[in-house]
Amino acid sequence: MNIQKTILAVCTGSLLLSGCATTGGESAGGSSNSDTAMRCAAFGAGGALLGAVLGGKSGAVKGAVAGLAACAVVEIASRQTKSSAEVDRQYRVSNRNQLPPNAKIDSYSTLVTPNGIVKAGDAIKIQSTIRAVSGANEPVQEIREVLIAYAPTGEEFKRGEKKVNDSAGSGEYDNSFTLRLPQGAPQGIYRLKTQVFLNGRPMIAKETNMQVAELSGARTLASLDR
Repeated sequence: MNIQKTILAVCTGSLLLSGCATTGGESAGGSSNSDTAMRCAAFGAGGALLGAVLGGKSGAVKGAVAGLAACAVVEIASRQTKSSAEVDRQYRVSNRNQLPPNAKIDSYSTLVTPNGIVKAGDAIKIQSTIRAVSGANEPVQEIREVLIAYAPTGEEFKRGEKKVNDSAGSGEYDNSFTLRLPQGAPQGIYRLKTQVFLNGRPMIAKETNMQVAELSGARTLASLDR
C-alpha cells in the first residue's frame, strides 16, 4: 500500500503576526522559521497587543483569530486499505451483483481523538475511513477530503485538503488530519468540519465541536460529541 503524508502550514500574515512556520521542506530564510516560532510562542501576548491596537475586546478577538490563522498547523496522511477489486466485489455481493449507475461514496466515517481533555498545542486527530465505488457509467476519478477549522467567533481560520487516491477506480482509504492549535489559543468552542468530494462534487460532511477551557490553571482542550 502506498502511504502519503502532506504537512500543511498555511500562512496568513496580519499586523503583529506574520510569516509562516513549516514542518519539513526548505526554509525561505535562515532566521525566518525561528522568528515566526518566537512570534507564535508569544501568541497570547500578541493577541492582546493587537487587540489594544484594534480597540477593546473585539479587537483582542480579531487578534486571536489572526494568530490562529498564522500559527495553527494541519498535518495530513492517507493510505489505501482495500483495492478496487475488493471494494467492487463486496458491493456486488450486497447489490445483486451490480454496480451503481454512477460513482458513489459507499461509506464515510470519522473519529476524533482524544475524546477527553488535552493541552492546547497537543495533537487533535480527525481520522476518516472513506469507501468509494465506481459506477457502471462513471468511474471514480478523484476522492478528496477537506478539513475546515472554525474559531469560537465562527470564522474559518485553518483549512487542509488532500486527494486520497493515487489512481482511478473503487477503493477504501484511511485519511487523517492532525490539527495543532498554538499555545495561547483563545477559549471557546471550535467547530471542525470535514467533507468528502467525489469527482469534484461535494458529498457527505461531518462536524465535531471542540472546547478550549481553563482547568486547574491550565489551558486545555475538551471534545464535545455531536
